[in-house]
Amino acid sequence: MNCGIPGLGTAMHLDYLNEPGTTYPAVIPTEFLLTRLTVIDVRSLTKISPSLTLTLDVALQWLALKHDPKEPTLLLFKFGWKDYNSRKRTCVCKIPGLSYDLAEWIAANLSHVIGVATDAPTLESDQTREFTTRTITNVLGKSGIYMIENVNVKTKIPDSGCMAIAMPLMLLHSNYVPTRLTAFCPTHQTDKRVTIALKKADVISKKRNPSRVYDVNLEEIMG
Repeated sequence: MNCGIPGLGTAMHLDYLNEPGTTYPAVIPTEFLLTRLTVIDVRSLTKISPSLTLTLDVALQWLALKHDPKEPTLLLFKFGWKDYNSRKRTCVCKIPGLSYDLAEWIAANLSHVIGVATDAPTLESDQTREFTTRTITNVLGKSGIYMIENVNVKTKIPDSGCMAIAMPLMLLHSNYVPTRLTAFCPTHQTDKRVTIALKKADVISKKRNPSRVYDVNLEEIMG
């Protein structure tokens, strides 16, 4: 059963079940970690149904899900989920998530969406949680879309106009790693958007051998 564990904190998940080990967070290019941030706020729906399965027909009411963005984008589904019982390492299943059809739509039609995040412990819903292959993890992972779970949204952020940077811990060959997600938003309401650019390395740094000193190999630690 695919359930979520609130006590694990914010984490990035990327794996394709039929080809395990073919991709994982440590090999995601840097330009896919600094992205546009689009927030899909569905808190009004989860107030009525706390274990909501967000279906495709309902989700398409948001324009951000109807049309492919023009830049690499991270979608953040804001369910307003909170662990009121403080279950640190307990598997929790009665939580909101995405329908399989919605995940398929994102993978097939939103080619510039490179990541999907949620403030809930998992993106899986009652519709997909008990399957092994027909899961949100599998359909998104197959398309190379990473998932970030347990996002702690501390303050109100606009639905658009922000940029985000995901900072996964560089664990070798691990498909589920602790992650920090930071949003950069305008300080006041405006039509303008935050813009951040990556700086290319200079000629000197390019000649240096890439350092692996900060990589962590779990096999060495556990061995």
